Amino acid sequence: MQPFFGRKEYRIDSKGRISLSSDYFSLLELQDKNTVVVAQNSNESHRFLEVFSQNQWNEQLKVIDCMEDDEDKEWLMYNYVGTAISVELDTQNRIRLPKSLIDYAKIGQDVVFIGAIKTLRIWSKSELADFESSQKHDRESIRTKMNAARKLYSSEKSGEK
Repeated sequence: MQPFFGRKEYRIDSKGRISLSSDYFSLLELQDKNTVVVAQNSNESHRFLEVFSQNQWNEQLKVIDCMEDDEDKEWLMYNYVGTAISVELDTQNRIRLPKSLIDYAKIGQDVVFIGAIKTLRIWSKSELADFESSQKHDRESIRTKMNAARKLYSSEKSGEK
């Protein structure tokens, strides 16, 4: 699977439709299918939507299903899995978001698509601006975590050979 990356701004029309760039077609495995899965994010501190191909969503469900049966898994079932919907692209390659997801993510006319490696995120432009202005990062901590991840990745990669 190729990763999602970058960011693009779009406008949502009065019917809740967003044109989907052809750049995302192969990443969302839309060559033969024209359906994606859209869900609320699983992080309560900020609100955006996640877009998956059907295969990517099925993999996500397998991961959740492997979790221990506890309150956290139940929360994910009701607030993440339970909010997901299959969305069919129309003939003009637009995604039509239902009002419930638009309201959840506080989406107005302007949205931003952000690649997040395994998923495509849809943010309200104003909510994203608020989120980004509130973020404070310890760059040294980020560098340390990236170096640890590189080591883990290298050891896993060398173990595959």
